[in-house]
Amino acid sequence: MRFRWLLLSILSSLLLALPAQAGKLLFWRFESNQNRLIFTTDSRVQPRAQLIPNPTRIVLDLPGIVLGRPGVVQSIGGAIKSIRVGQFNSQMTRLVIEMAPGYTVDPTQVRVRGISATQWAVELPTPQRIDRSTPSPNPLPSPNNPEPLRPLNPNTPSQQSNDFQVTRNGLFVRLDRNGRDNQIRSRRSDNKQSIEFTLPGASLPQTLINQTRSVNDYGVSDISFEQTNNSPPEVRITLKVSADSPDWQAYYSRVGGLVLLPKGGLSQVQGLRPPQPSPDVNPRSNNGPQNQNPTILGIQLINNNTQLIIQADRSIRGTGNLNRRTGVYEIRIPNAQLAESIQGPELGNNSPIYQLKVRQADANTVMILVQPSLGIRFGGLTQPNQQTIALDIRSLQASFPPGNPTNIPIPPPSNPSFPPFEPDPSNPSSGNPRGRILVVIDPGHGGKDPGAVGLEGLQEKDVILPISLDVAQLLRQGGVDVMMTRNSDYFVSLQGRTNIANQARANIFVSIHANAVGGGRSEVNGLEVYYSGNRELADAIHRSIIRSINMRDRGVRQARFYVLRNARMPSSLVEVGFVTGSEDNPRLQDPAYRRQMAAAIAQGIFDYIRQKRF
Repeated sequence: MRFRWLLLSILSSLLLALPAQAGKLLFWRFESNQNRLIFTTDSRVQPRAQLIPNPTRIVLDLPGIVLGRPGVVQSIGGAIKSIRVGQFNSQMTRLVIEMAPGYTVDPTQVRVRGISATQWAVELPTPQRIDRSTPSPNPLPSPNNPEPLRPLNPNTPSQQSNDFQVTRNGLFVRLDRNGRDNQIRSRRSDNKQSIEFTLPGASLPQTLINQTRSVNDYGVSDISFEQTNNSPPEVRITLKVSADSPDWQAYYSRVGGLVLLPKGGLSQVQGLRPPQPSPDVNPRSNNGPQNQNPTILGIQLINNNTQLIIQADRSIRGTGNLNRRTGVYEIRIPNAQLAESIQGPELGNNSPIYQLKVRQADANTVMILVQPSLGIRFGGLTQPNQQTIALDIRSLQASFPPGNPTNIPIPPPSNPSFPPFEPDPSNPSSGNPRGRILVVIDPGHGGKDPGAVGLEGLQEKDVILPISLDVAQLLRQGGVDVMMTRNSDYFVSLQGRTNIANQARANIFVSIHANAVGGGRSEVNGLEVYYSGNRELADAIHRSIIRSINMRDRGVRQARFYVLRNARMPSSLVEVGFVTGSEDNPRLQDPAYRRQMAAAIAQGIFDYIRQKRF
């Protein structure tokens, strides 16, 4: 007996000495279109974050979380160089967002938001350039200058090269202002050798206006840029392509630019020979009429660089607005014109202003765009006298000493941002013992089973897991309990999937997949939704998707899939598109499109719940 108690004491001591079991990082992805990193853990975590300079990095530490696999480095492109994920020590995982050389972000604008205690989003502001030149004082150009937008401090060659890049993922164009994806129009010439994109609401950087840049890759010889209108802004971009090239598509990036990709992916243009390059495009003349409005004579920094003043020959009035997406302060002066030659401020390495641009927006309006240097914020406009407008300048450098890490505050996870879905109290759920609606979301395949493999090697399991995670998140935010058959990349048998739903006595089962067709039939695209018994759930999800997303509709179909036959509750299987389809494949690779699909599926489930009055 004494030996038994001694053995139990030893075992108890050993157990107490073991560290608590760490949670795991289940999933992460960087959404370039939203400039956002999203990650999910399997247990509660309160991240810690800081900005570290030289090079600029946003570092997130996850205490009590392990990675459980080798570290990962993902190249991003543009203003963001890469995302690194690794095991910092035995009880902490580290995620690092590294900026490209010459870029930084304001740590006060970085938002680390807890969607829940296990799901987090890191939202970045628009990255700022920090590699500044030191130009000498420079007279402002004449208002008759052919360039519609004029910088007071010229860009360096390195900056110009960053405005257009040929990357391993396609073509990237930096923009001073983005439009909306759904407003982009494209047109291909009759001879198939040029593709023209029209971008309402977009503005080019000065270095690209009326320029043609060489590409000589992906079957493209060159790319031309035009600012076809300034108010409202509109851009035209033209690709000169091989006649055998597929059509190209364009979408905006939140880092301030445009991504251009061939439909069907880059594999469709491998080996295509570019056509002969176009002749250089010369800047066009755009002389405007003279008027008798007050004339802007000069723009200067005064009072130890704490004010930017705009001086005119007569009384003027102006309004100011901070563009929070670009960080540029926009000053509009109505009933005014620019002088033939006016003096601008010297913008050196220590200037509080990184770039200053002026524009005669129309015959009676002057626009002045002021981009702050790192650590600088603007106050409001004041009017010292009738002929002068002043912009207050505030330095934040004391808050962010150069070379030192800056901590980024992270609040605890907030409550859902919209009201939860309330079940019908007159008919409480009889299936779920907790009395709330329980939905099981089943991301198909996983682990050793990639599912369908499509164009560019796109695997079904990599498409449907992020969609499924987003569906689950939206349902939880709406007050619905959710279980997932898998929440990261591992294999679950078909029987195991239905066992999870049946043993939990779920109310609804939705399996999410992506489709494929063989024989090189890339023209086959579209949505399919399946059911086995009752079709009401499938109809609700189908209606929601078709209502929300412009895609080909292949209808609601009946099938005897294992998971539909063996789930003992209303069930549906959603095929969100074809990984082999020339239209669906690039969209399924787009995080923004996947989120849109997830929102439509979740809304369809909500519609069904309301319809059935669970």
